[in-house]
Amino acid sequence: MTDRTESQGSAVAVGPPSDYRLAVPDGWDRILLGSPERWGHCIDKLVKRRLRRTHATPQLEAALAERMRAQAEAAQANGGVEMYVVDQVLGQVPVSAGLVVTVLRPSPGTEPGDLGDIARSLALRSDAEDTGGAKDASDAGDAGAVTLVDLPAGPAVRHRYLRRPAADDPDGNRLALAHLDVYLAVPRSDQRLLLSFSTPTAPPLEPLVEALVTLFDSVARTLQWMA
Repeated sequence: MTDRTESQGSAVAVGPPSDYRLAVPDGWDRILLGSPERWGHCIDKLVKRRLRRTHATPQLEAALAERMRAQAEAAQANGGVEMYVVDQVLGQVPVSAGLVVTVLRPSPGTEPGDLGDIARSLALRSDAEDTGGAKDASDAGDAGAVTLVDLPAGPAVRHRYLRRPAADDPDGNRLALAHLDVYLAVPRSDQRLLLSFSTPTAPPLEPLVEALVTLFDSVARTLQWMA
């Protein structure tokens, strides 16, 4: 995002914010997605610190670092500017979660559309992906809920959904992920800011999913635009 100011006579048009501020809980490790060199170094340090007290082999350490680098590369390719990785123990339960912050820009020659357009598009996509069959209890409340909400930073689209990995997932993923995506319009701009939260839903984490989603909502409410 860039800051610009235009003058016309005595009136001054204030440009879009130059940045944003987001407050996250202690223990959320931040990875800036400016360049592969920077995030590669950060990921290597993060993996070494996390595995320091374990009996992880060098091969496991290298595989985990490579997977995180691939996630960072994919996020950056989609407009991601930073990501947070959460790997903590609450009580006796290990907690894993993530957040990717993405700047969405309209394609050249296209109109950005408003938040209502985003909400309708997400709702239609959810309807298309819904098989119409009965869902098990673990799916309750996660079937593509799209709502318009008011946050301190402005109106937003809140999209909560459950995503199951494909049977032929190339990474061998087997865990369903609970997602919470929050879309905000960048003031006085055609850009959108997307906060993408996710956490696995498999035991022993499953009982904590609702609490984590509540935490994700709380983090989204801390977003502030910077002049």
